[in-house]
Amino acid sequence: MDLTLSGLVGRVLERNETIQSKVLDFEAQRRRSRGEWGVFEPELTGSVGHEVNNRKNTAEQQTSLLTPSFHETNNVYESGLDALIPTGARLRLGYNLRDLHNNLQPLRGTTNGEYQSFFGFSVTQPLLKNFGTAATMAAIRLTAISNNLAFQEYRRGLMAVVSAAEGTYWNLFLAQEQMRFFEESVKTAGTILKDNRTRLEAGKGSELEVMESEAGLGLRRAKLGEARQKVLEAANRVVSLYAEEVSPGCGMVRAADTPALRQELPNYRQLREVAFDLNPDYLAAAARIQQSLVRLGYARNQRLPQLDLKGSYGLNGLGRIPGDAWTDIEHQDEPSWYVGVELRIPLSGGIRSRHELAAARLDLDSARLSLLGLHTEIVNGMDTAWHKLQSTQASVSNYQASVQYNRSLLDSALARLEAGKLESRKVFEIEADLFESRLSVAESLVRYQLAALELEMIQGALLQRRHLEITQAELQAATKGLLRNRYGSRN
Repeated sequence: MDLTLSGLVGRVLERNETIQSKVLDFEAQRRRSRGEWGVFEPELTGSVGHEVNNRKNTAEQQTSLLTPSFHETNNVYESGLDALIPTGARLRLGYNLRDLHNNLQPLRGTTNGEYQSFFGFSVTQPLLKNFGTAATMAAIRLTAISNNLAFQEYRRGLMAVVSAAEGTYWNLFLAQEQMRFFEESVKTAGTILKDNRTRLEAGKGSELEVMESEAGLGLRRAKLGEARQKVLEAANRVVSLYAEEVSPGCGMVRAADTPALRQELPNYRQLREVAFDLNPDYLAAAARIQQSLVRLGYARNQRLPQLDLKGSYGLNGLGRIPGDAWTDIEHQDEPSWYVGVELRIPLSGGIRSRHELAAARLDLDSARLSLLGLHTEIVNGMDTAWHKLQSTQASVSNYQASVQYNRSLLDSALARLEAGKLESRKVFEIEADLFESRLSVAESLVRYQLAALELEMIQGALLQRRHLEITQAELQAATKGLLRNRYGSRN
């Protein structure tokens, strides 16, 4: 089955499990990033409680309450709405209803109990520690950067898979070429053996030349068998890339494309300018610096004292039934309010926050050093790959000239052999030189392709050159189909 390079890449992109795994990792991180916004999601709270208190009254209490003891049985109902806002303030809007039953109520002519209610709101606004969006949205920003890291990891994984696919494809091409050269070598050796036998029968040749020809043919047949096994192994590796099992009795895949040289080498200066805009490892390292900066800012905020502004305002109500208690609130005759500040200072200077700040600074320095080291690796790796591309391009031309020379030499040698003017051993040597030069051309072409892949990987332009580069939004849209196939409507 003939398989083009683009056809192989298409199959790999469609079926390769590694790529699908990276897609799922990206989607999982994106969901975590969206989930962090839940910190601002309002929460509805509710509680029901039953309390019983029994105590003896002091002399002062007995004088005012006219009873030696106090007994109460209350039912307490509470509901509210809690929320955090980006400034760091916590808001609560709530309603409280207490169903009161005690031994003092009959003394005042109340036998069915009382209902005491409260409706109001409260706010706690940090003024130093935990103040502002830098503190409240730190986790959201970290997960957003992690989402970008997951996207770069997907790009790097996709580039690695495509590069491996193309490299395996060209190795299959090389194995095919080697097998083809051996087939032609076997054919040439067979012709030489036939001619030598004919000359021997005519009394113009020697038995030694026939034996030399048989040995040369046998050696080439053995090498051809090894070459066929290499083709089989290379073909199976290609099939494995797109997650398909090899079926016994079915034909092997065959590389239908031939590697070609580019007309001109890429501009070295332009390569350096673009590399740091596309290389996924470099972009990921830059994103980790942003993460470290966010963590450092949060750690600095946590070193501040805890100073909170607190305030509340509400209305009280009292009645024989819950409706009367709420009506009393609506009259707004009994408001309650509070304003104050609360200060908390660790006595040891904040052991945890101090060490976390020191760790955040070290993490930032480490991330910056990693980026500088990666910058050096990319520049040096790109220089190596560019010169490798240049040298292999020159090697192809030199080996092609050698092929032409050895081919002409072999044609001349075969003619002289047929005329009885040259020994078979010399012809086999010339044919072996032709084989090596032809194989060297094929190897140089494959090395050229691998050097180009290496350069594109370091540059980060492999996906762009093949029109496979996508944005995060496009990847998210493409992921929906995969999730739908795997999980149905649960996505």
